[in-house]
Amino acid sequence: MSEALTRRSVRSAFRFHTDIYAPPDRTIVRAHGEIDLATRAAFRAALTAGLDRQPSLLVVDLAGVSVLSPYGLGVLVRVAKQAARAGIPITVIGARPRIYRRFALTRQVARLNVHTYTRHSDPDTSLDDGPTSALTSPLQR
Repeated sequence: MSEALTRRSVRSAFRFHTDIYAPPDRTIVRAHGEIDLATRAAFRAALTAGLDRQPSLLVVDLAGVSVLSPYGLGVLVRVAKQAARAGIPITVIGARPRIYRRFALTRQVARLNVHTYTRHSDPDTSLDDGPTSALTSPLQR
């Protein structure tokens, strides 16, 4: 495991958890499960923890998310406003088609820099030069 890469997990019940990766140039918050009324506080806590690192870019990876309710979308919009005030760009990657449609219907695709899920993503590919569902490989155990 790289010393420059740290990991922190936030869990809420059994149906949702996040992992936070902090390579030197960005912070990546990977969410897994359902983001709804019951899990929005844990999602907000993870995103806020990512912002607290003051990264040059906050990446929210939704490839592992099966449900993004309006509550979860609201959390993302509020955190994006907070990030903008701090001068930190945010991007959302890995949005599955149904979740991407929610962003499109609410006109948040450009505002949150939303990218769709790519099934054949290379986990070592960066945001700038390839598939968008992963920006770093999972930590080795």
